[in-house]
Amino acid sequence: MVDAVLALLGEVMQAGTIDTSALRALLQPILLGELERAEVARALGGERGPEEIARRVQAELDAVATIEDAVRHNRLDAARTVLERAVTVGLPVPAAETAEHSYLARLVLRGLPRVHLINAEREQNHYDDDLEDVLPPLPASSMPAGAPSGNAVPGAGGRPAIVLAPQAPVPTVMPAQVAAQPPSAAAPVASIDPVEPCASPVPNRKEVEAHPHSQATQPAVAAAASVLVTTSTAAAPTSPIGPAATVVDRTPEATVAEARPQPQKASPAKDWTIQQAMGEWVCRRQRDTNPFKTASLCKEEERNYRVAAELFTSLIGDRRAVEVTEEDLLRFRGELHRVPNLFGRGTYRNMTGAEAVARADAVTASQQAAVMARAEDGQIDRDNLAHEMRDAEVPRLSMKTVNKHLDKIKGLLRWLRTTMKVAIDRDLLDLKIRYDQKDIGRAANADREAFLSADLRKLFASPCWTGCAGIDYRHRPGSSTVKDAKFWIPLLAALEGVRLGEAAQLLTTDIQLRCFDQEDFTDWDVDLDNPSGPWPRLRRFSPKDADGVPTVGIWCIDVIPEDGKSVKTPSSKRIIPIHPLLLELGFLDYVDAQKRAGKRDLFPGLRPEKATRAGENLGEWFSRYLEYIGMKRERLSFHSFRHSFDTHLFNREVPDVRVSELMGHAQHGQTRNRYYKGARLAKLTEAIASINYRLHTAMVDGQLCLVLPPGA
Repeated sequence: MVDAVLALLGEVMQAGTIDTSALRALLQPILLGELERAEVARALGGERGPEEIARRVQAELDAVATIEDAVRHNRLDAARTVLERAVTVGLPVPAAETAEHSYLARLVLRGLPRVHLINAEREQNHYDDDLEDVLPPLPASSMPAGAPSGNAVPGAGGRPAIVLAPQAPVPTVMPAQVAAQPPSAAAPVASIDPVEPCASPVPNRKEVEAHPHSQATQPAVAAAASVLVTTSTAAAPTSPIGPAATVVDRTPEATVAEARPQPQKASPAKDWTIQQAMGEWVCRRQRDTNPFKTASLCKEEERNYRVAAELFTSLIGDRRAVEVTEEDLLRFRGELHRVPNLFGRGTYRNMTGAEAVARADAVTASQQAAVMARAEDGQIDRDNLAHEMRDAEVPRLSMKTVNKHLDKIKGLLRWLRTTMKVAIDRDLLDLKIRYDQKDIGRAANADREAFLSADLRKLFASPCWTGCAGIDYRHRPGSSTVKDAKFWIPLLAALEGVRLGEAAQLLTTDIQLRCFDQEDFTDWDVDLDNPSGPWPRLRRFSPKDADGVPTVGIWCIDVIPEDGKSVKTPSSKRIIPIHPLLLELGFLDYVDAQKRAGKRDLFPGLRPEKATRAGENLGEWFSRYLEYIGMKRERLSFHSFRHSFDTHLFNREVPDVRVSELMGHAQHGQTRNRYYKGARLAKLTEAIASINYRLHTAMVDGQLCLVLPPGA
C-alpha cells in the first residue's frame, strides 16, 4: 500500500512539470489531420447509397461511445493509432511512456468524440465553414440578393450579357511558394453568368429537394442550368483597378426560359386531411431533421406518427385539418383512453382504432360476466370481487401514451399553420389538453396493485409481526417482537388508510381521546350494546368520568398540518378513529411509552432532514422486506395499503362520503366543513371497525398478539 501511494505521489509531482500549453497547441493539428484524413477517404470512396450513408453515420456514433468509455476508464491505448499517424506526418509527439505522452493521449481522446460527430454530419453533406479561409470573400454588391454586381452589355446576336466585376485569382499554392511564382503567371478566372433577377428569390438546395414538385415549379432552377461558365486561361491585360472584366454570353434557351411567364400553382395544403398532412410532414421530418437517426429509427418514428393520425381519423373522422375544432381534440383525448394498450399488436393487429375499442369493450364485458358467474357460485371471495372485476378489464392506453398521440396531432397542426401557412385557429394550438406530471403521477398511484385479504394475512403473519431474530433481522423467524415504526406504521396504513408520509410525521399529541355521554349515542341512533358492533370492544379503552360513571370514548388520530407537519392536499386534513384491533394490540401502550420517554415524534427518526420525504427510508425498507418474505410483485408497494383500505370499505358498502373523509379525498360538490361532531365521528368509527382482514391473532400473556396461522 505504501509503495502504491509513493508511486502515485511521484506521478502527481511529475505531472506538475508538464508543459500543458505546448501539448494543447499540438492537439489542434492532430485533430484537424484526422478530419482531413476522413474527408480524403470520403472523396476516394466512390458513390454511396442511403444504406451505406446510414451505416457510416452509425459507425461514427459508435466510435463516439467507444472513445467516451475509454476516457471514462482512462484507457490511453485507444489514442495510440492517432498519435502514430501524427508522428508519420512530422508532428512533435512526445515519446511513449512519458508523462507528456500520457497527457497528450488523454487530450486526444477527449477531442476525438467531436471529430467523429463532425464526420457523422459530413457523411450527410452537412458541412461547416471549413473552406472559409481558403476561398476569397464575396465582393460587395449593390444588386438584389442572389445576383452579383456587373453591367449589362450587348452579347452575340443582340442577346443580353452580364459583365462581372473581376476578382483576384484564387491562390493555388502555399504562401511559402508565392515568391517563386513568375510575375506574369495568371491563374484561370472563372466567370458565372447569373439568372436575371426575378420577383421571388431562388430557393436553396434543401427547399428545392424537399418540394415534391420541385422540377416542375422552379423555372429559375431550370434557367440556371443553362448558364455558361467560361474560363479564361490567357493572361488578362492589367489595369490600375485589377484584371480585366470578362464578358459572358447567354444561350438562347436561357433567355427564352427567363422571359416566359410561369404560372403560380396554389398550395394544396389547405385541402389535406389529417392523414394526408401527416404523411407529408413525416416525409419532410425524415429528410430535413435528426441526421444521426438510422433508417430503422426513422421507420419507427414514421410508424408512431402515422398511428396517431390513423387513430384520430378512426375515432373522430376523416376530415380536413382546417376543420378540426377544440371539441374534436378533447373528444380525441377521451376516446384514446378506450383504446387497448396492445393496439396494433396481437389480437388488435390490422384493426382501426374504432375496431380495437369495440373489440376491447366486448372482451371486457365477457370476462366480467364470467367473474360475476363465479362469484354467484361462491368461487370468489366477496372481499376480492372488486379486484377480480378490475383484473377482467382489458388494459387501455396510459396517460403517457395518450400524451404522445396528442403531441403529434398538435405538432402537425402547428406545422401546418407556421410552415404551410394553413389557416389553423391559433386558439386550437393554445388549447391545453395534455396531462401534466401531477396527473400522470396520480394515475401511476391508481395503477398500483392492492393487497388482497390473503396477502395481508400472510404479511402480518411474517416474522416482523409474529417474532423475528432481532431488530436488524426482522425477516428471519425468532422470538423477538420489536414494536416500533416498522411494526406499527404498516398496520396503521392497512387499518387506518393513512399515507406513509402522514404516519411518519405523527406526534404523540396527535393521538386524542374524545369522550361522549351514553345519552348522546341514543340521540345519534347508535346501539352501544350491539354485540356485532365495535362499541363493546372500544368501551374497554374508555375512562370513567369524575363521578365514576363510564363514558364512551373514541380514540382518534389527528392528521393536521401543524408543528412543521404537512399534508398532501387541503382535504387531507382529517380525524380518523382508531381501529379496535390496533387498541387491542397495544398501540396506546406504545404512545404512552413515547410520552414517558419525552419524545414529541410518535415515530422518531422518520421526519425529513433535508429534501427527502417523511418516511421515505421506511418505504424502501418495506419494499426490501417484501422481497425477503417472497411477496414482492411489480405493482405492489407501501401505497398498496391505501388501495386495500379503499377496496375493503367499498366491499362493505360504506357510503362514498365516509370513505372520502377517512382517506382525505376531496368531495366534489360538498360545501360544508368537516366539524366532526359526535354523530359524524360515531359513523366514521363504525366504518373503520367494519374493516376485517381476518388477521391471525391470539392471547399471549394477557396481550393480544399477531400469530402464525394454525398449522404453520
